[in-house]
Amino acid sequence: MILKSIFAAAVALAALMPLTSVARAETVTDISGRKVEVKTPVDKVILGEGRQIYLVAALDTDNPFKRIVGWREDFSQADPDNYAVYLEKFPSMATIPTFGGFKDGTFDIEQAIALQPDVMIMNIESKQATEDAQYIEKLAAVGIPVVYVDFREQPFTNTEPSMRLIGKLLGQEQRAEAFIAYRAAQIARVTDVIADKNPKRPTVFIDRAGGYSDDCCMSFGNDNFGKFVDMAGGANIAADLIPGTF
Repeated sequence: MILKSIFAAAVALAALMPLTSVARAETVTDISGRKVEVKTPVDKVILGEGRQIYLVAALDTDNPFKRIVGWREDFSQADPDNYAVYLEKFPSMATIPTFGGFKDGTFDIEQAIALQPDVMIMNIESKQATEDAQYIEKLAAVGIPVVYVDFREQPFTNTEPSMRLIGKLLGQEQRAEAFIAYRAAQIARVTDVIADKNPKRPTVFIDRAGGYSDDCCMSFGNDNFGKFVDMAGGANIAADLIPGTF
């Protein structure tokens, strides 16, 4: 119902607007608190992580790849099942230029510049690596702004502002708000019951990447899936052992 209402409003608004949308310079604030000038709505985007396409897909529902001119090569490796689903529906995604990571130093800045993006969206955990390599300054020197988002380190704090930021960049603010409202409603379906019933909390161990290595074990602390366990009425056994998220 929400999405139908948004679609109807968008159709009505489109009838009153010119056929072309002119980008204008706006100052946005990213998750790190940086003030960044970006011409919005953007037409060409580089994703600093391939899996950021999940969030773009929630906003550009007709074709989440229509603005993507480059992305990090991690989606097919980290989530091969969903990669295959996306590839079947959007086969052109296989032709999008890819690049390596920032922490391991395999990111090709010359390739990124050649793609001439309007913005590059980066995960907050790559901030230290990008600062050490001075990528922000180098990209800014050729007119490519970089913004940081976070759906992993502190998702319960940063998901909403990150989605609002992406919505602003894509000119999809209404859909971003619809996503945020839907997410909040689904979380409340669980947390309201737990608050009302106050059940005994079973202990839970989260194996964060089972099979990734022969060693045991990677888990979550008090955020990300660790927070999910707490909200769902469980007791995360790693909560007191891992001070941060990971």
